[in-house]
Amino acid sequence: MKLLLVSPPFGEKGQKSKGLPIAPPVLEYLAGLTMQLRPEVQIRLVDANKEEFDPELVDADLVGFTVLTPQAPWVYRTADRLRAMGKQVLLGGIHVSALPEEAGRHADTIVIGEAEEIWGELLDDAAQRGLKPVYHGGFPELKGLPRPVTNLWNSSYVYGYFQTSRGCPHRCTFCSVHEFFGGRVRTRPIDEVVSEIAASKRRLFWGIDDNVWGVNMNYTIDLYREMGNTLRGKSWFGSGDLVSVDHPRAEELLTNARRAGLTAVLVGWESNNIGSLEEYKATSKQGRQRRDAIKKIRDHGIEVMLFMMIGGRQDRREDYEGILRLCDELKVSAHPVMTTPFPGTELYQLYRPYLIPGMDWDMFDGNHAVFSHDDPEMSVQFREDAIVRLRAELFTLPRILSRIPQISWKGFPMSHITSWMIQYPQGRAFRQFAKERAFSAISA
Repeated sequence: MKLLLVSPPFGEKGQKSKGLPIAPPVLEYLAGLTMQLRPEVQIRLVDANKEEFDPELVDADLVGFTVLTPQAPWVYRTADRLRAMGKQVLLGGIHVSALPEEAGRHADTIVIGEAEEIWGELLDDAAQRGLKPVYHGGFPELKGLPRPVTNLWNSSYVYGYFQTSRGCPHRCTFCSVHEFFGGRVRTRPIDEVVSEIAASKRRLFWGIDDNVWGVNMNYTIDLYREMGNTLRGKSWFGSGDLVSVDHPRAEELLTNARRAGLTAVLVGWESNNIGSLEEYKATSKQGRQRRDAIKKIRDHGIEVMLFMMIGGRQDRREDYEGILRLCDELKVSAHPVMTTPFPGTELYQLYRPYLIPGMDWDMFDGNHAVFSHDDPEMSVQFREDAIVRLRAELFTLPRILSRIPQISWKGFPMSHITSWMIQYPQGRAFRQFAKERAFSAISA
């Protein structure tokens, strides 16, 4: 049997972009799982962000897509074309788990949950053209996971990735992780994680855990200690909370994290607006002194970027300037995204009465305002223009250069190089987008 796995494009109406410098994790992993369970299956991977994908040229018995919300319209259109040609189509991913009935109208089968426990059965059913409408994967334990297969792409990537856990103990209203991966955090055996990274030919990695150090303090310190003792010449970045930096073992955690190769962390600051923080139920992630936590992380030679949401129904016009002022005070960068109520989250149910009619899912991309706001100054146009300006101003060259020396020399040179590699391309892209948007507005 021939299996084709496709990573859908991002962007409005599924327009192909340059894609991310990171290989699509789910597909590499599913390729490894397929080889582990059914080695006779022929596998092909396609990243539709980086290469053309023509359904008319597909030569496969089963075509699978993993779907995030803004990718759904392109996936549905493409899946409908493939099914009209007689191809079997599989859809999985968070959007599918959130809206199974919607996704099921465009597929021969859908996967709800994780794939490990049902993947072999699904492949056997596909070979016999006897797919069930739904496969429920559940939350399997993470021992004995296959290694990602990295040599099936037609594209090249700067970063690899690794995973140490699934699930999240926090219950933020904007996030779907605890809904679709469970509130109980499951961890992988430390020796399996370390041997996987050591065996990879890649040198730069993305730790794709939803929280690189807030899941289990003892486990995480032991993991980082073993990584530091075993791995050489490997660097990585990931996402984490701030409350863990308040832990009594925080010094040990951060010291071992840097020795393990951690060069940068995207921390969940979420918002400056207290009303928004409470609406997002994110205060438990912040810790007692979150400004001090950022300094502590950087003092260990690890760069910090703030993940922030802006444009929510509690936010006000001055909050945009507040983000820029905060970053200038702390000399730290931020990754601001438009507050987006994704289906399957508590925030979606809260914001549902205010969603703008006619918005397709590809507008739920963190760039567009998809709900109305009670404050007349916070119009859709203002919020979308303001986040474009904010991103461009956050990443001017003088600001970037002022931030990098704030990282302790304990992280030299990789943390400083990573900081530049993260900030400079973003700044260039954001400024270019701001110019194009301004030109389009004048032309219109």
